[in-house]
Amino acid sequence: MNDSFLYTIPQWFVFAGLFMIIYGWVESKKSFRLIGISIFILLGIYSLAILLGDYLTIGNYLTPEEVVSEELDGDILNEVPFQAKLLPAYWSFLLSSVLAIPSLLLDWKDKKYARTFIVITGLVALIGFFVVVGTIRSM
Repeated sequence: MNDSFLYTIPQWFVFAGLFMIIYGWVESKKSFRLIGISIFILLGIYSLAILLGDYLTIGNYLTPEEVVSEELDGDILNEVPFQAKLLPAYWSFLLSSVLAIPSLLLDWKDKKYARTFIVITGLVALIGFFVVVGTIRSM
């Protein structure tokens, strides 16, 4: 998988989810809010696939044998690989997905605390978004 998929797809998920939720609130359309919350659940599924698919592991870049035999020729950089910097963002996206499940259920049943969960879900997803933006800027 190309590195650009690691940071562009989650950004589009966050934008789409927040847009649908805000549009659903402004226009008082419950179906749009539910679709927006469902987008955050899909983002969590995507994040879980990335985390379990070894796309962000540092072990892919430096094998233990190279470390033990010191075959690095003195080119040890104190930089963390780009993929490893994205790990906190994906944990944040996964957490937002977990928070989106009660948000979806509470909003579907028109419960009072649904908005609180939706706002918390959006904020956690935005934290991941800004981690991605910060990582891209540091390149």
